[in-house]
Amino acid sequence: MIPPELLTMGFGAVTGFVFKFMAERSRNKERHFEMMIKSHQLQSDEREKASKRDGESGRWIRRLVVISILFGVVLAPFILAIFDYPIFMQIDETKRSYLFGLIGGGTQTKFVELGGYLIISEVRQSLTAIIGYYFGQSAVTR
Repeated sequence: MIPPELLTMGFGAVTGFVFKFMAERSRNKERHFEMMIKSHQLQSDEREKASKRDGESGRWIRRLVVISILFGVVLAPFILAIFDYPIFMQIDETKRSYLFGLIGGGTQTKFVELGGYLIISEVRQSLTAIIGYYFGQSAVTR
């Protein structure tokens, strides 16, 4: 039979270990929380510095990009249509090859005149990105 003093001592050791473990865990969580708050504060400070660093020049550059894309997508087609200005587009054609590619082949560059205005996919994608950005920005401020 185990003496009661030994059981009491064992139970006391286990209880002391559990309480000490819980206290250390609580201290670690508190330290982690404090570090997280400091990290968040540093990120906020860096964001604030970056927004101040951008200043007026960054705003004007963004506005110039938006205006030039809007001009290329909205105004230029109408202006060029009024003045009947032709547009030339580069087309690379592949020549036919004979005898397993030993004779002929290669590419030939041609320039084709188009009537009207050509809006390439990159310009359309830029316009949709700008529209999405401004709609998203207005949704956040409201």
